Amino acid sequence: MKSVLLGVAAALLLAGCATYQWRHATRYDANFDEDSFQCKKEAAQAFPPLAGERVTRPPRFGPSWFCSPVGTRCSRTLPYWQDAETESYDINERARDDLYRSCLQARGWIRYRVD
Repeated sequence: MKSVLLGVAAALLLAGCATYQWRHATRYDANFDEDSFQCKKEAAQAFPPLAGERVTRPPRFGPSWFCSPVGTRCSRTLPYWQDAETESYDINERARDDLYRSCLQARGWIRYRVD
């Protein structure tokens, strides 16, 4: 039974790992490298990397409650401050990727799912 569950779990994980490949009706993979380089260059010039910061957890002030496993006794900690948690990201990443894909499509490349 355990091996069956492991097999099902592995199949579900692998099912989500689709890969994609760019293909052209009349050109070869060597031409893709050239077109890809030019499209990446154009996209990077139009949308250069731009660092941004977003809050993943806002700051807060307050006590925490701790209860026993059966929930009959609860206690509160002293109030304390928790700083906000932030992360850095590239603001232009999505626009740059969209322009790159549009550029390749304009040059006749089509993105296919490869299983």
